[in-house]
Amino acid sequence: MNGDLDPTDGQLLALARLDPEAFGRFYDRHADAIIGYCMRRTGCADTAADLTGEVFAAAYAQRGTYRDGGPGARPWLHGIARNQVRAYLRRSRVSDRYRRRFGWEAVAVPTDEAQRIAELADLPALRDELRAAMASLSEGNARAVVLRVVEELPYAEVADRLGCSEGAARVRVSRGLTALADRLE
Repeated sequence: MNGDLDPTDGQLLALARLDPEAFGRFYDRHADAIIGYCMRRTGCADTAADLTGEVFAAAYAQRGTYRDGGPGARPWLHGIARNQVRAYLRRSRVSDRYRRRFGWEAVAVPTDEAQRIAELADLPALRDELRAAMASLSEGNARAVVLRVVEELPYAEVADRLGCSEGAARVRVSRGLTALADRLE
């Protein structure tokens, strides 16, 4: 330990190899920030909870690669979260690779917890940022994002409405979502 009562993130991750409760303390320290981040990126409490579970399962699997120092593990966790969110946006599903590896089940988010997650995300403040980010997209990419993400149309229908191939529609959605994610970070 570092002499303080509160171990560093690196110490908790090192201890987690032998003591699962140490990882629980690590999780408790960072979960609100990560689930808020995921909620702001997806707008869905259930998806944010699933992504957060996968982020922490990945962190657990990769705990040996973490190098202690500097600002703590939050930037490292945000990097994992950013990769998970991008993968989710590309595939339209949350990966469960690491959770399956450890036998961690996804859990349904109760209504009161969904409200708390929404509060963590501070969604009203994000609306203006999202409008500005959408306005910065090309017309084709913005329309593709709306059709695929908001209206939840299959890519074939998005392509038909945009008058392009399905592959081009996928590219427009991907570019639009990537640009939005980059701008909103």
